[in-house]
Amino acid sequence: MRNKIILLIGMGIVLRTSSLCFANEASSVYSPIGKRDPFQIPKSNLRDPASNEEDLFRYQIEQFELKAVLKGAESSQILVADPKGNTYILKEGDELGRAHATISRILDKEVILTERVTNYLGIQGLAEKVLSLPTEDVSPRK
Repeated sequence: MRNKIILLIGMGIVLRTSSLCFANEASSVYSPIGKRDPFQIPKSNLRDPASNEEDLFRYQIEQFELKAVLKGAESSQILVADPKGNTYILKEGDELGRAHATISRILDKEVILTERVTNYLGIQGLAEKVLSLPTEDVSPRK
């Protein structure tokens, strides 16, 4: 008998709390005022293409890290990262770095960049720089 009373009291509490929840839900009304349109791209995710180009020319070539070489049927591309961690996909003929070095060749594990340099006599010439993929550490696991 005592178990039935406790059970009935417990059910009464559940019924009362659930009826309070329904009463609160019925009185709330959704208002779209001040909320963004879910069908529009958020403005914070849009990036100005001009700022993208500025980042490519902000750092020295040595500061960029070659992350991947993307081989295609007709042409190859590279994935490079700047010191901030932003990544860029570039192809042969694109420019990179403060000196506006041109990507002249994309090989299997490295990229050859050509930049114009001026020596101490004031004579301009071309210099090649190489960005290589990081070497994999192939040490046996213990």
